[in-house]
Amino acid sequence: MNKKWLQYSSILLVCILVGAVIALLMKNLNTTNLGGKSLQELQNAIIDYQKKNEDLNNRNARLYEYLRELEAELASGQGESYLRIVEEKEQYAVFAGLRAAKNAGVVIMLSPLDGYMMQDAVVRQFINELSALGAQAIAVNDERKVATTEVRTSQDVILINGVGYSRLSPFEIKAIIDPSKIDSYVVPYLRTVGDNISKQLGDQSITITVRKDESVLIPALNEDRIAYQLELLKPDE
Repeated sequence: MNKKWLQYSSILLVCILVGAVIALLMKNLNTTNLGGKSLQELQNAIIDYQKKNEDLNNRNARLYEYLRELEAELASGQGESYLRIVEEKEQYAVFAGLRAAKNAGVVIMLSPLDGYMMQDAVVRQFINELSALGAQAIAVNDERKVATTEVRTSQDVILINGVGYSRLSPFEIKAIIDPSKIDSYVVPYLRTVGDNISKQLGDQSITITVRKDESVLIPALNEDRIAYQLELLKPDE
């Protein structure tokens, strides 16, 4: 009797082990399928995004080329008033951040030390200081600052124009500003601001450098950025 009970117990134990192994195999198989599906969805999303970005770039290139052709025709003497309108439109586009701009200016580099996470307040303070100093164009990590640009922390990143940048990485702020004031006032003042921030945050926080640049390039606002949206705006007649 004991011998038969031992045989039955052994068979039951083997069945339980086999069932457990089969369950684990099925779980791994489902996880693999799910992972493959998620990867495929991610690849499709990337392809869609690349196509959308390519379409926007092509459209922008066509519009820009058309504008140049129109300017060439008008420059030949076919209506000076229209030429002035085109020139004013281009100036407004530069002012609004829809065209790249280049001139003398300053470059501020905010570099977190090991393990320190950049604070959005530091980035915003330098942006505000540059605006108060008369900067006519500002970019953070090549994200053009416009009226609707946001600079805010979201967990491990700082969002700028809806794009997240790691708080552990350096932040580069560029600005075009009056060349006659850069050496005499702007750079010394910004360095003083940087020294005060470093003292407040401590020696193990960030390093701040401020330098003059004779040729600062401020890129245009990308059309796929959240700050570019204007479909809700209607003129008030």
